[in-house]
Amino acid sequence: MSNQIEELHRLVSPDITIDEPLALHTTYRIGGPADFFFAAPSVALVTAAVQVAQELNLPYYILGGGSNVLVSDDGFRGLVIKMINRGIEIDGNKVRVEAGTPTSLVALQSTEAGMTGFEWAIGLPGTIGGAIRGNAGCYGGSTGESIESVSCLRNGQLIEMLQAECEFGYRQSVFKSEPGYVILSAVLLLRTADNATNGQVRLKEILNDKRSTQPTGQSTAGCVFKNWHPESPEDLDDLRRWLDLDSDEKVPVTTDGTVPAGWILDRAQLKGTKVGHVGISDRHANFLVNDGQATAGEVIELIAVVKSRLRSQTQGRVNLLEEIEYVGF
Repeated sequence: MSNQIEELHRLVSPDITIDEPLALHTTYRIGGPADFFFAAPSVALVTAAVQVAQELNLPYYILGGGSNVLVSDDGFRGLVIKMINRGIEIDGNKVRVEAGTPTSLVALQSTEAGMTGFEWAIGLPGTIGGAIRGNAGCYGGSTGESIESVSCLRNGQLIEMLQAECEFGYRQSVFKSEPGYVILSAVLLLRTADNATNGQVRLKEILNDKRSTQPTGQSTAGCVFKNWHPESPEDLDDLRRWLDLDSDEKVPVTTDGTVPAGWILDRAQLKGTKVGHVGISDRHANFLVNDGQATAGEVIELIAVVKSRLRSQTQGRVNLLEEIEYVGF
């Protein structure tokens, strides 16, 4: 390890540290140490860190704002590169953003500049790079819809990709499904708002809703599970029966044909379920909350308990898939 840190200091930056607790850099406040850790403030240094890690045959992981990830209690054996390269440039309806920029800041500044189409993202945690990678979404919007192009590394080489090449799907993109990609920056294509005041009002509405329906201020990773995709209309009728819904209650279906995982967990009466120091939020059932002492092992055990109980309750038909990413396991 001593030779590797010497090479990293020489070829990348003397700011690379060893044994950095990753719990300090995730919204779960969970995670053991990284062998090497680098908070990269520029595209050039991100590129250098990736290329040198490849030359040293050193595993690396790109970390954004630390949401939507669960880091092992044992940490990460290799180099963690935290993206802190920030920048927003607005030119007409185009917004160029560096990958380490908070997504909510992009929503705020683009709305203040008189554009519309990205207001929904004021409620999104993490960075724009992470949002693009996972095609993150909430409040009826998704990141990929606004992307014109993405500048990234592919196996260490700088390339530019247009929206169609990014293969965006529900919580998915080529950057997530295939190895070797590192998002550096992106260009968003938005629309001019007919009434800029409407955008400001929408931002406030979303923030107020988020405060009232989500466990803000607590240690969570965001939504744990992806929404459930029924295979047929009959599945919705079965879901009503499995969850023993009132006769006048409808099953909510999103515009992409999925049923919100949080709603399913709530109606399955799983709110408040706990394992050790982590539990399902009483405010939003798709959030697992660390009370300050939780371990990654406890989170994994709770996820397994939830999935098992739900499968049992729905005769094995509802098998929720995790939205969070596992790191270091």
